Amino acid sequence: MKILGLPIPDTIMKMCKPAQVYLILSLISMTLYLISMLDVHDKVLDVEPAGEGIHYYTLSGLVIKIIFTILWIYLLNYICQFKYGKKIAWFIVLLPFFFMGLMLIGLLCAISFITLQSKKNKDLQQKIDSQPQQPQQQPQQPQQQPQQPQPQQQQQQQQPKMAQMAVKEPLSELLR
Repeated sequence: MKILGLPIPDTIMKMCKPAQVYLILSLISMTLYLISMLDVHDKVLDVEPAGEGIHYYTLSGLVIKIIFTILWIYLLNYICQFKYGKKIAWFIVLLPFFFMGLMLIGLLCAISFITLQSKKNKDLQQKIDSQPQQPQQQPQQPQQQPQQPQPQQQQQQQQPKMAQMAVKEPLSELLR
């Protein structure tokens, strides 16, 4: 069999389908890794001309990725030999995509929740800001007032004013 005019080796054709799919995904991943490795290396050299360490670091990462891919393909091929091996191998190959989908759904839910909460907070703040200030009623004072109120009486007179200022609608009423 040929793909793009290149013959495919028999060893690849003899692999089970999950191992072949993993090989294709790994080749795509390694190609993108190689492209980003070269791009990062060029950017580091632009910023720091003596930055040779980044090239060797990413090259060793690429080598580790190739070794890991080869070992993983052999493991998938080995699992495929058992009775339910193909199903288990497909599960193992597709499991990262399943988790990525769950993470994406969770992220979208979190973003929508944050957006809705911020909208509710803005609406609540506008309601609070738009409420007319109720004039505070002065407590009726007795007809006879002492010439100079004592400090304790002043504190008692201020407490009802503070209590009136603190009384607002309950939060549950504002959220409706």
